Amino acid sequence: MRENTFDVPAYKFFAWKINDRLKYHSYDDYKFSISKTNNSIIIIPFENIDGLKVQEVQTLLSTSEIVVSGGLYYSFNYGEGRVSQKLDNSNWIYFAPDYLNEHREETIDRLLEEFMERDYMSKDEYTKRMYRCFFERYQDGSYEKTKERVKRLEMQSNNK
Repeated sequence: MRENTFDVPAYKFFAWKINDRLKYHSYDDYKFSISKTNNSIIIIPFENIDGLKVQEVQTLLSTSEIVVSGGLYYSFNYGEGRVSQKLDNSNWIYFAPDYLNEHREETIDRLLEEFMERDYMSKDEYTKRMYRCFFERYQDGSYEKTKERVKRLEMQSNNK
């Protein structure tokens, strides 16, 4: 691994869509579809939605909810639009329509950043590594800034 970076090239981030022409799917619908690795799931690389406002992502995906996840590169079968192995639902985040309506003007990367910051200290080391990768790659742009962010999150947790 490269030194002085949290950005692990093997980690990839995606938005998910159940491709059945319905505009709304529940958390359980995604849990079922992802666990079954069926062909109704469309995988959208995060780079394709990074920087878009929530409402733009909803329009682009033609959905009321947004599901985002991270995982290792080899877990995804791009050509067939599905996951080659079952993803643990601890590695994907479901944003419900009500929550998204309150945050329509925020960018999707900012929404995900806020979620990851709130959730960071409760996660296992594997997920923390993925979060640090996301912070450096999509938000901070440098190892040093991400390192400062992690230190701040740890200090906030210790002060509670």
